[in-house]
Formats: sequence, C-alpha cells, structure tokens
Amino acid sequence: MNISHSLKRTGTILSFLLPSFIGFIIFVLLPMIMAFGLSFTNYSGGPNFRFIGMKNYVVAFTNPEFLKYLWVTFKFMTVTVVFQIGLGLVFALILARDFRGCSFFRGALYLPNILSSVAVGLAFMFIFEPTSGFMNQFLISVGLPTSKWLASSKSALSVIITIAIWQNFGYYMVLFIGGLQNISQTLYEAAGIDGANKWKQFVHVTLPGLSPMLFYGITIAVIRGFQVFDYIYIMTGGQQGGGPAGSTNVLAFDIYLNAFTYFRFGYASAESVVLMIIILAMTFLQSHGQKKWVSYDII
Repeated sequence: MNISHSLKRTGTILSFLLPSFIGFIIFVLLPMIMAFGLSFTNYSGGPNFRFIGMKNYVVAFTNPEFLKYLWVTFKFMTVTVVFQIGLGLVFALILARDFRGCSFFRGALYLPNILSSVAVGLAFMFIFEPTSGFMNQFLISVGLPTSKWLASSKSALSVIITIAIWQNFGYYMVLFIGGLQNISQTLYEAAGIDGANKWKQFVHVTLPGLSPMLFYGITIAVIRGFQVFDYIYIMTGGQQGGGPAGSTNVLAFDIYLNAFTYFRFGYASAESVVLMIIILAMTFLQSHGQKKWVSYDII
C-alpha cells in the first residue's frame, strides 16, 4: 500500500514537472547542443558546410575586435552589478522601516523594473538625442555645455550603463527589503545590549542575515550583465549598431551581428559558447565562494 501510494505521489509530481522539463529540452538544452556543434563548423546558412575544428575559437581570441567587445561586456557587467546591488541595498535599508509614504517610494523605485527595456531604450534615446533631445535642451537653458551622449564613443556606454542601473536597481531593493524584514529584531536588541553601535550591528547582524539575498541578487545581476542586448540594440543603431566606433558593442550583440547580419553562424555559435562558459564559470565561482560569507542559519 505504501509503495503504491509512493508511486502515485511520484507520478503526480512528475506530471507537474513534465511540461517545464519538455520546454527546457526544446528551448534550452537542444539549442545549446546545436550551438556547440555548429561552433566547430563554417556554417553560414547554406546546405554546404564543413567541420573546421577549433578554428572559430582561434579566430575569436586572436581578433582584437572580439577581445574589445569582451572587455566592454565585462565593464558593463562590473559597473552595473556594483551600482545595482549597492543602490538596492541603500534604498532597502531606508525603506525597510514602516513610515508614512514608504509604500509609495517602494513602488516608485520598483516601477521602472516592470517597464519594457525596449520602451525605456526608445524613451531615453529621444531624451539623449544630441540636437533636439530634452537633456541637451535643458543644459542649454541653464547655460551648461551640451554633449553628444549616445553619439559619442566617450559617453555612449556610460549613458547605457546609467539607464540600466536606474531601471533595475529597484528589483534588488525589493529583494533586500524582504530579506531585512526576515531578520529577527531580537538580534539587534542583543547586539545593542552587548554595546554594538549601528555600524557594528550592520556588519555583524544585517549583512549576515541578508547574505542569502545578496548572494542571489549578485548572481542574477552578473548573469544579466553578461547577457545585455536590448539596450545596445535599441539605443545605439539597431541591426547595424554597436555604438560609435563599436564603443557599446557587447558580446551578446556581436553574436547577433555575426549570426543574423553577416550569416557567420559557426563563428557566432563559437562566441555564444564562450559567453556561456564565462557565465557558468562566474556562477560556479560565486556558488563555491558563498560558503565563506553566506549564512543560512541566522535566526
């Protein structure tokens, strides 16, 4: 009877998991396998292609443009992760307490995160338009020098990074507010009795209690940073974009260009495999390193 009940329970669980598992195989696992296989060929969309071994990888890592785009990707990821997590934590500490209007400010700061990145990109593209955009018109009205913004290789990436931070830090703020509200107030009371000031309470109570959420937030932010595409596509030139002098061309966008503009599917697949390996490596390092600073047993 127990065996029959156990099998029935297992079958029920599997029936709920099966649709997601099938979707994972069709839309994630199979494309990954196909991309890995194509990365060893010179496939360009036609029926005739051949196996070329590691040539695509060699070409990529000996190509200064590829290395430049990889560096831009790391720069985008690093800056956005630091500021998104940092601002999310700061505003979470401010808004975690109940006071009049706290719900309004939480909603206002989280609101950009639910907007479409395409819509946000289009809106800011017009705001930072060099000739008639709102930003330069405002600077002229107050007597300050204007800038080319997205049309300048010196400022284009910085503008996109700023917009990405503005749109996404509210998501991490909400995560951290939830984590802060789960930390028992008795820990702060005990720390106060032991003579700990606010800073020591933050270091020895708040951060350890919030560490699981910090770990999750940093992991998600790193993955999103490496995968950025929509801002680059919308704000710096569309299908032929990548910003002035390629200054905003990240690796995901270069994969898109090589695959769907130049039809170098084999080379684009090799780039996508490199990006996947980088993301997996970063995620593994974070997962392995969490043992040193993430605490799951704080009450």
